[in-house]
Amino acid sequence: MFASRFSYRALNCCLVFLLVLAVVAAFYASFLFHAPAQAARDIELTVRYSDVGIVAARAGLTVEETLLFLKERGVTSVGIPEYSLWGLRRDPGCYVLSNLELVGEMSLNPELFPYRVFLEEKAKEAGLSFGDYIVFMPAGPWAEQVGEHLQELSTVEQTEQFRIARYYHEEMVLYIIQGANYENLPHLSLGAKPAQLEQVAKAGLLINPYLSQRKIETSATAEQMLATYDGYPLSAVVFEGGIVPGYPLYTDKMAEALQRRALPAVVYEYNRFPKGLERVAPLTGYNLVVMRPGNINDQPTVHVNGIKERRVQVLELQLRDLASRYGGEELQRELTDRLQLLTRELKDAGYLTGRASPLIPAEIPAPLYMLMAAGLLALFLLLLQLFFTWSPYRLLGLLALGMVLVILCFRWNSLFTLQALSLAAAVGFPVYCALLFFFFPGGNAGKASASGGAAALLRRAYLRIAMVFLFALAGGLLVHGFLTTPPFFHGLEMFRGVKVMYLLPLAAAGILAFTVQGFHESGEDGGAVKGSEYNKRGLSPGTLPSPSSFPLQLPAEQKQAFFAYLRRLLRRPLTLGDLLLLGALLLAAFIYITRTGHVMEITPAETILRQGLEQLLGVRPRFKEYLLGYPLGLLGLYLLGGSSRRALKRLAFCFLVAATMAPISVANTFAHITAPLGLSLLRSIHGFWLGCLAGFLLIYFWRKIALLFFRKTDHLN
Repeated sequence: MFASRFSYRALNCCLVFLLVLAVVAAFYASFLFHAPAQAARDIELTVRYSDVGIVAARAGLTVEETLLFLKERGVTSVGIPEYSLWGLRRDPGCYVLSNLELVGEMSLNPELFPYRVFLEEKAKEAGLSFGDYIVFMPAGPWAEQVGEHLQELSTVEQTEQFRIARYYHEEMVLYIIQGANYENLPHLSLGAKPAQLEQVAKAGLLINPYLSQRKIETSATAEQMLATYDGYPLSAVVFEGGIVPGYPLYTDKMAEALQRRALPAVVYEYNRFPKGLERVAPLTGYNLVVMRPGNINDQPTVHVNGIKERRVQVLELQLRDLASRYGGEELQRELTDRLQLLTRELKDAGYLTGRASPLIPAEIPAPLYMLMAAGLLALFLLLLQLFFTWSPYRLLGLLALGMVLVILCFRWNSLFTLQALSLAAAVGFPVYCALLFFFFPGGNAGKASASGGAAALLRRAYLRIAMVFLFALAGGLLVHGFLTTPPFFHGLEMFRGVKVMYLLPLAAAGILAFTVQGFHESGEDGGAVKGSEYNKRGLSPGTLPSPSSFPLQLPAEQKQAFFAYLRRLLRRPLTLGDLLLLGALLLAAFIYITRTGHVMEITPAETILRQGLEQLLGVRPRFKEYLLGYPLGLLGLYLLGGSSRRALKRLAFCFLVAATMAPISVANTFAHITAPLGLSLLRSIHGFWLGCLAGFLLIYFWRKIALLFFRKTDHLN
């Protein structure tokens, strides 16, 4: 017997040691993971070239003057997209016309009168017919670039029908396109316009190439796209249209073109990125920057929060909304005020405007993940030990088998395996925290009514809530540690299973609370423990003896009685009350799960509370922790340990089930992998101490209300 107890104790020590090592490994992996972002202090303010043109027209400035105006006020770069053939139509002095449109323009447009004879002669020579097009524009490098892109039509058109001819006249060049499919013409890319690139570069601003998927793509498309931007100061490439050009056939070519120029690609805030970037990123060594597409009218604190919590390095400021409401000097003043306010807020937060430097994530050694996995398996073995009496050798065999499966899965698909382990940690730790709540040592109810007994009970409740918090923190670190791989660094991947993380531990806590409380009230546990044992522990018959604080352990007799009660409970006939209760629980679960996540609309009172806490503490703690989880947990522990009334104990279990939201919320906090580890720790700590304070006040008011109620009851009696 002694040897058996010693082996169990040694095994438990090993499992706890593994768990502690896993938490340390997770903390170290998180530190390595976030290290590249700690020194990032340059924030790039960028605007689109189209917005520059709108502001220039509304403010009464030239494009060149507007660019200098923006640069003086902190703007760092300008996004320049590729031109399309139909976009060329809007350029003064450039014409993209069908054969029918050409007739009308030559008759009505005085600018074409000097070229009428030339155009008519070339149209007759080529035999221009219905569906043919001409491009007529000033000669020069831009016209040569347009001609090169027009030649791309030959790769998709029928050779025997398609023809393209080029003619020069004075300072103009004429392209005649025949036999082309109309669907290939409107969005035919012409590359970036050199005049726009020259304007931005001359103003001393960086350029962000905005690239979209082309109608015609070949293996040379990626290089051709970026070649038009060569020779200019570039910052980062933005892929528009929801897909990387060349995906899926020429993704590697795009990666090669980016690597050749050491250009980072852009990932949008909140895990938004174009399709195909997840394949380009590893080929470029995750040379990425995060952009926040925002508005010049947004509050600066919104931008700063994105920088702090989601690694935003580029702020794209939309100017057209402001330009639509103001004009002239008033527009210039409004722009100046908003940009100065933004740069001042950035400076106060420790950031400066400048070129965004890509953050390259560090590769975490695989043994650290294996150590974390071993710790997670140790947790589940501790959970199994609470309810099952298995030999240490069987438990060690399960641990070894689990590690083999983890290694095999890791070799098969490391990303999926780490996501699954992270979800398992986000579920397992809150469930264990719920058990720490339910198996709270209950003392003598009569003693608890005295002031000294109440103080001791309150002290024990605070010690247990602190244990729950530390355990939740350990779980959060493991959730975070499993996600410290490069795809998660910029938001290309994210924590999967948020709804499961919120619902499953709470459902498990509810089932366990119902079962444990029913077992407690049935008195069946009393038969498993001798009366002398109750006297030693100061418990009354029918009270469930508490297991050890950590790790939780029940006597073998208790386990047998518990499962015997559970079998009888499951065999009980289903009643109408059971169905009504099940319906109510399903409705509550539906409301809870649909309201979980990123809530876009909040009440004004909640907004004021959030802003006040953020200004006071520097980071906003979570509502589910400081106003729900920890206060209800403390009140539930106080009632569970200090009351002998059946109704109050049932109420205590309800409070403790709701209190499981606190460790769930802590796990969710650490699942935000782009947020710095220190920020998540600080948020959880603030939630804990505020929750403890709120719990003390809740217990105080509960005692006052209960005292008044009992006095009134005694008076009536």
